Amino acid sequence: MPRRTTELGGALALVTGAGSGIGRATALAFAAAGSRVLGADIDVEAAEKTAAACAERGPEAAAFAVDVADRQAVFALAEKVRAEHGVPDVLVNNAGVGMSGRFLATGLEDWDWIVGINLMGVVHGCHAFGPGMVERGRGHVVNVSSGLAYAWTPTEPAYVTTKAAVLALSRSLRADWHHSGVGVSAVCPGVINTPIIERTRFRGDRAEPDNVEQTKKVFRRGHPPEAVAAAILDAVRRNRPVVPVGIEARFGWVAHRVLPTAVIDRLFRSRLLGR
Repeated sequence: MPRRTTELGGALALVTGAGSGIGRATALAFAAAGSRVLGADIDVEAAEKTAAACAERGPEAAAFAVDVADRQAVFALAEKVRAEHGVPDVLVNNAGVGMSGRFLATGLEDWDWIVGINLMGVVHGCHAFGPGMVERGRGHVVNVSSGLAYAWTPTEPAYVTTKAAVLALSRSLRADWHHSGVGVSAVCPGVINTPIIERTRFRGDRAEPDNVEQTKKVFRRGHPPEAVAAAILDAVRRNRPVVPVGIEARFGWVAHRVLPTAVIDRLFRSRLLGR
């Protein structure tokens, strides 16, 4: 797709997972840029607080309750948004959860849970809102993946799998909608200081109190969610394909593209990354 720029002033942007963390920061950034903001979250009270803050900074804001894992709920949201506000100019599929635990420690119900939110939530959003954008011939979709989409660890196989799938889906959609006027970007954050740990399932030895507390400490030292929000707006404005956020995510992106497979394999089996 040719390079283009998208003006955010007056644009209609819908952000999922807008109640906290990256979603809230992104909604506020769109509002500050002059966009009309629709914030959706499974926690509607949190989404309403975000919408109120956006209304103080931008021209218009509204909040919606949605569970992105619920296909019917996402399609109902799309119908409601189209009837009340029109087709979004920007869709940010951000809602997500975490899981830490080695493969044999995670049950199939755990996989159903994380795949339903992290992957199918993105698929649902693209299916529900994408047709309107494609039919109109204009729009941009941002799917929030992760630096772990290409920096695999032995202790987060479920999370890595879902985020790698989101990255692959984003690249495929970008190719598919190449001539439609709809851009697609994958934003891949590194360690970000957000409440995702509160929505993370810990399994096996990863659930031991010391390991959980260590993980929380790592995230508390992470990059601010505003850094990801800025990257998301830049991805929309400049139609960027893949945007790593944070030095660790940028390093991983470059490493997986240039280092030999054997080196990558040894690196990701090391104690440093494998914990």
